[in-house]
Amino acid sequence: MNLTKLVVALALAVACAEEAPRNEPTRANVKPQRSREEVVLGADGETQRSPATAASNSLVSIVPDDEDHKTLDSSGISVRCRYCGAHLAWKHHYQNLPSESKARAKYTRAEASLGTDGEVVYFDNPSGVEFELASFVDSEAIPTDSFTQHDTFFDAYNWRSLTCPRCAKHVGWKFTHVLQEQCMMETENHMNGGGKAKKGTRAKLSEIVDSSFSYQKCHVMSNGWWSYQYCYKNEIRQYHEEADGTKPSDWSLGHYSEDRSTDKEIIHHFSGGQHCDENGKLRSTTVKYVCCPEQHDVTVDTIDEPSLCSYVLRVCVPDLCQSKPKNPDTAVTKKLEKACAKTLATDHDNAILPVFYSLVWPTTIAEDSPELKWAQSLSVVTSISGR
Repeated sequence: MNLTKLVVALALAVACAEEAPRNEPTRANVKPQRSREEVVLGADGETQRSPATAASNSLVSIVPDDEDHKTLDSSGISVRCRYCGAHLAWKHHYQNLPSESKARAKYTRAEASLGTDGEVVYFDNPSGVEFELASFVDSEAIPTDSFTQHDTFFDAYNWRSLTCPRCAKHVGWKFTHVLQEQCMMETENHMNGGGKAKKGTRAKLSEIVDSSFSYQKCHVMSNGWWSYQYCYKNEIRQYHEEADGTKPSDWSLGHYSEDRSTDKEIIHHFSGGQHCDENGKLRSTTVKYVCCPEQHDVTVDTIDEPSLCSYVLRVCVPDLCQSKPKNPDTAVTKKLEKACAKTLATDHDNAILPVFYSLVWPTTIAEDSPELKWAQSLSVVTSISGR
């Protein structure tokens, strides 16, 4: 990837980002129809109806500005998180992977809810955990800043974990070809005048997190049968407590071992926890400190197990919200990614898929799935109350 192409890609990216008007979600070819109702489904099975709000666009077709996808399924079918119902991807952005990208797959199977050519690909990781993945051109799921090629499902691709933008559950992975990543990094390095990071960003975030735990080091989250105790830069424990205060089941999920923070997020790694009988390894946990506007105090928010005995703990730190930009602009980054993808396609005669998003299929579901036939007589289920 020569520098000339990188500069051209950057110029295109910046020009497009600066000149193009911001595209807000709009209704495309919407015919007059009867007014819809939003339905709140209570834990007791009772429903409460109310007029649909203007902001509700769960069934609206959004026309993206990507010229490669101008002709789209106008039905606007959403692929959603099973845990909370958040929108993750559009069904018309489904990506059928080329055969060479499935070399490590155990098998593939047809998935009618993804269309006539829809399929999910079955993998298992080195720990023996099994996954069925459906791939998409784009996704609203949030990728981590950090990436790795370790234990990747696809040769020559690195991966980033994807989490649901609403409930923060693990929902899949973003895969980026190493040449695409190289183009992005080299161009960003050129754009930033040698790749110099903004001074003090990481240190400032670390200071905010440190001060948030200065008064209370340990916090507990109850999650059904289990409780989790997190002690800042010390240890994480999982246990079940009986009514008399005894803990018949109590083990470590890791001791603080490494700071993996970046200029964008604070991440701590805990290793050397209780031995895991299923894979013979010691339990480990990655802790991510995030801004949660709805929380007023430091809170252990969620815990997930994306791979066997390897956990991700999400800790809400309200003071981090003050450090977030009020209007983060990702337009340049998006245009840059697109420009690099075009350059890569030109250099390799479209033989390489630059970027794709693979969602864990049992964890996600299309709105028009046969599994949801029972709900089609209702309006849009927007929330579940009483939990």
